[in-house]
Amino acid sequence: PPWARTGPKDDQIAGQYVHARPLPRLLLLDDGARCRCGAEADPTAPVEETECTVYDHDGAFPARIQVRRCTECPRKSRMAAGPDLGGLGLFNLNNSTVLSHALLNKYDTQLSAGETPFNAFCTAVEREYKMYSSELPFLHADRFRMAWFSFMAVQECRDGYTCSACGAIPEVVLVDGVTVGYPKRKKTRSLRPPTHICKASPVRRDVRPAK
Repeated sequence: PPWARTGPKDDQIAGQYVHARPLPRLLLLDDGARCRCGAEADPTAPVEETECTVYDHDGAFPARIQVRRCTECPRKSRMAAGPDLGGLGLFNLNNSTVLSHALLNKYDTQLSAGETPFNAFCTAVEREYKMYSSELPFLHADRFRMAWFSFMAVQECRDGYTCSACGAIPEVVLVDGVTVGYPKRKKTRSLRPPTHICKASPVRRDVRPAK
């Protein structure tokens, strides 16, 4: 998103931010069409249309998307190459679930400003969907989490953070665990927070408390 860019160099890497509305109900194939396996779309394969759902920041609606059957995947897998859709400000997760950059960046904004967990964000979006009379309900929190991490995996994220003493890759990093904390259902006897102290814990005598 524009607020996360530091200058022209970021614009060259990420490209122009797109927020086109209204969004189309038919998503056409583009030059960036590829299958989940990584294979590009075979231009000789026939174009097919399948149903999908588009999730925007204020509502979701049914749509149709153009695909070509993947020639690299086994035929019985029914895998298909779909459009990238980045030129429309959309992220094609799997040809059936499409999310807008506005929705995904909305979580980025709340995450960076208020350390918002996934469940809390999804609850807020569900309420907005009802308030704006969305045609379809919002994604389950687990599915949105998978979509967000998939979206982040294709981003070219860089940072200029470095420690004057340890360099760019310090041996020890302390982080706030509010957002990345583990859910209660994942708790086991052997799972401990990074601040847990035991007999085998290293002793660092040169660490001074903040003034």
